[in-house]
Amino acid sequence: VMSKELREITQILSEAPMCFIATVEGAQPRVRAFQYQFEQDGKLWFCTARDKDVFKQMQANPAVEICAVKPDMTWLRLTGKMTLADDRAVKERVLDTQPLIKGIYGSADNPVFTSICLEHGEYVIADFSGNPPRKGTF
Repeated sequence: VMSKELREITQILSEAPMCFIATVEGAQPRVRAFQYQFEQDGKLWFCTARDKDVFKQMQANPAVEICAVKPDMTWLRLTGKMTLADDRAVKERVLDTQPLIKGIYGSADNPVFTSICLEHGEYVIADFSGNPPRKGTF
């Protein structure tokens, strides 16, 4: 059963058109747009290519921060360590639901295509209501 916190996190990620994932390269932060895929087994799943700089940065240092903003300006920040979990079932689910990604990678057997996930971390959820941000762990 999904926790209330994880349910709210996945709702925000699902409603945000894109999220942004920050990695570290040496002493330099790097940020890029990502598409959140889904929650499965208590993990937040994304996908990328093994030959991209972002993947190499996460191999060297898995610490990431993710930020997503819903159209109503509610925003979410997640901090944790990305797991480079190449999961065939996850990749097949992504390909079944994302025609654009299928067009890029073709099949789950493509050695460049990989899944990554965030399983644990800290979160902050805030908006412009004047209420204080809500913080916790997931």
